[in-house]
Amino acid sequence: MTLNRIEYLAVFLLAAALSCCPAAAQERGVPSETLSAAWAPVKVDHYVGIRGGYAMGNARFEPTRQTEMKMGLMVGGLVYKFDVPAQKYVGCIEADINWSQRGYRVHRSFESDEVYERKWNTIEIPILWQPYLPLSKGGTRFYLSAGPYFSYAFSSDYREYNKATGEVYSEGKYEYDPVRDNRWEYGITFGAGMFFAIKRFSVTAEFRYNIGLSDVFKGVTKYEGNPFRSPADQMNITLGVNYKVRMHK
Repeated sequence: MTLNRIEYLAVFLLAAALSCCPAAAQERGVPSETLSAAWAPVKVDHYVGIRGGYAMGNARFEPTRQTEMKMGLMVGGLVYKFDVPAQKYVGCIEADINWSQRGYRVHRSFESDEVYERKWNTIEIPILWQPYLPLSKGGTRFYLSAGPYFSYAFSSDYREYNKATGEVYSEGKYEYDPVRDNRWEYGITFGAGMFFAIKRFSVTAEFRYNIGLSDVFKGVTKYEGNPFRSPADQMNITLGVNYKVRMHK
């Protein structure tokens, strides 16, 4: 038997099997309505929107340093949601492109009033799974968020000052050194929020905690004087507005 005949036979057997599946199911007593529903395409909703809010950051150094939260940071960006509303509790997938500020404050030594602080601007991309609990037929729901994020720092500034007197010793643009500093970061995001639907529009209020897994500074083996570990964390509270691009019927 030639190769072409084998291919034709395989295609014929596959088509016959597919055509027999509905008939065999009906012979077993499965209603035709159930079969139609099983073979019907899954209906999904697509959302696009914006989000923005307030953030604060810190870093975890090893060896341990005395640190404080860096307040007054900002976060904002574009949102895309992919939702399958027919599947309850499964949730949706959200992917964002954010401008996100991160930072920390560290004392020169324990109990010292001399503080060094940094703030850096990043492009951040989180990809989140959001299981949710419907709270009303109108679309209000409570949801959780979990997933990885990746970011790239494109600018930074610093300030050295005395916390007790307010005297500023120096401040300005932080110059990145490719041997000393990491621009790329990654970590895990956890969060929770509320989703309020208003026809095709929706409003969200969400808290997120970004836990850094990478280091702000490269290891001490690559640059003398750097800490062994220096992951940066961030907490943020945001409000968002979304628009449903495609509505299921």
